[in-house]
Amino acid sequence: MNMLLRETGQIIRFNYKNLLLFVTGYRVITAAVYFQLLNVSVRFALRQAGYSYLTLENAGKVLLSPWTFPVVLLMAGTGLLLLMIEAGGLVAAYWGAACSLKLSSIQILLQGLRNGIRQIRGRNFRLFAVAGADFFLLNLFYLYRTLTHVKPVNFVLEEILAYVWGKAAVFLLLVLCISAVIPSYFVFHECMIEQKSYKDGRDKSRQLLKGRYARTVVRVVCPQILLIGAAAASYVLLVFAMAVFAVLFVRRELEFAFLIRAADWCEGMVMAAASIISSLLYFADLSVQFYRYGDNQIGRQHFFHTGGALLSRKNGLAVLGAAGLIGGLGLLDGAVNGSFLDSSVVVQTEITAHRGSSRAAPENTMAALFMAVEEMADWAEIDVQETLDGVVVVCHDTDLKRVAGTYRRVSDLTYEELKGLDAGAWFSPEYEGERIPALEEVMEYAKGRIKLNIELKYSGPESSLPHKVLELIESREMEEQCIVTCTNAGYLHRIKERNPQVKTGYIIPAAYGNYYMDPSADVISIRSGFVTKRLVTWAHEAGKSVHAWTVNDKRELERMRVLGVDNVITDVPVLAREILYREEATENLLEYLRMLIR
Repeated sequence: MNMLLRETGQIIRFNYKNLLLFVTGYRVITAAVYFQLLNVSVRFALRQAGYSYLTLENAGKVLLSPWTFPVVLLMAGTGLLLLMIEAGGLVAAYWGAACSLKLSSIQILLQGLRNGIRQIRGRNFRLFAVAGADFFLLNLFYLYRTLTHVKPVNFVLEEILAYVWGKAAVFLLLVLCISAVIPSYFVFHECMIEQKSYKDGRDKSRQLLKGRYARTVVRVVCPQILLIGAAAASYVLLVFAMAVFAVLFVRRELEFAFLIRAADWCEGMVMAAASIISSLLYFADLSVQFYRYGDNQIGRQHFFHTGGALLSRKNGLAVLGAAGLIGGLGLLDGAVNGSFLDSSVVVQTEITAHRGSSRAAPENTMAALFMAVEEMADWAEIDVQETLDGVVVVCHDTDLKRVAGTYRRVSDLTYEELKGLDAGAWFSPEYEGERIPALEEVMEYAKGRIKLNIELKYSGPESSLPHKVLELIESREMEEQCIVTCTNAGYLHRIKERNPQVKTGYIIPAAYGNYYMDPSADVISIRSGFVTKRLVTWAHEAGKSVHAWTVNDKRELERMRVLGVDNVITDVPVLAREILYREEATENLLEYLRMLIR
């Protein structure tokens, strides 16, 4: 066993830089492409099912739509092909290491492509299923932690796990994956290196495993458990470091909101890194055992029986001590970030800063937008209307008495005249000289920083405002970053007629009629006092999300979270984030650090 561990360390060290570069680069690029394809496919399936949003209430109907299965099949096939290419690349890289041959990251990729194409030509399609099962089992923990933060996947997971049959199906899937992977442990090398058919490769794999099943399972499972523990420990340490940074350098009122965002970022980075290391370890150990137990002796004289021991007795004691520390930190991770089985929070309510951060800076100004970004709001709600010369500007009131001290109307002034007014002095001397911005200026800053809820102020049925706003969204390619809302359904119809992909929201002061059935609105934006569980359920059944406004006190924010609204529009985004994402252990951590440091 010690010799095998030593050889596993050798085969990784031999070409670890190119291996890391290949796996990291490959996953970053393919993930970007795959998730874009997934986004398009989900949108297509939703449209075919008659919805524009996937929610807990309509997920079952969407899954039963006749178009959903072909879409799922397409995405599954694409994902398996990508996994096969990665597996083929790692098999080739470790084969090269066994022959004392270093392959560059590009060569590893090309070999992975060749191996994948060969399996398709050889009709070894069951090998693709084994690749999927391998990836699923190796990354089960990381996938769960990641996917529970991703919409709409978290909705689907919650819908499936809400039923007994769903839990049974997941358990059956685990059993099937394990039963497929264990007997096929060496099938990748048999099919890719020895060029055998899947059936012959599986038979040979069983022969090689005869009398070694228990040892092989231990060799696979133990390093993965230690890796999960190390990932949990790394996450906890990173969060602790972020908490120290927050206490020392972040404004007191922003500490908790900053830490929530930082914790999510840390978890994503740790899960991605652990997943990469998991695959490198698995295929390295697999390759060592294949060349040790199998008939293929290529490169043995160059590689095996050289180098120092990977795990000496002294190092073994260190590993046991580290494992104990990891176990303790893993428990702390459960306290801080929730356990693996925790599913109490499924729908993540987003936060919209009303008119920008309108309690921290003058409403609907660039300063308010800057503050909304600083306070980590997900969205900024802004109001738009046209000037006399047709420029779309950001301003709520039709007259300028309240924000600029003049009774003149926005529509009676040109943009140049409007820029001469002071829209900040009324708020505080600090913002004297703040101007009313053009929508174009706001969008230029917001792109890539914060999403925009653009409310159209109604100015008559013939107004060109809807088309002008749509043109600005399209010209900047911000369809995924903007939603257009209005109290007038006619404006929304005009938006949808021209570009159905742009999300729209119908603003209503109260719940009445079957407003949630209007196909021109993807979002129902309603006063929070009229939001009920039944209303949220009805809206979600119709495939629409619910935005509640204007929610500024703790009790109402908590009620919105319990009701499962998709978005709260608030003047106090920092308070909203604290209430909606409150974690008592994290708050206690911040308080403890304040006592120590300040």
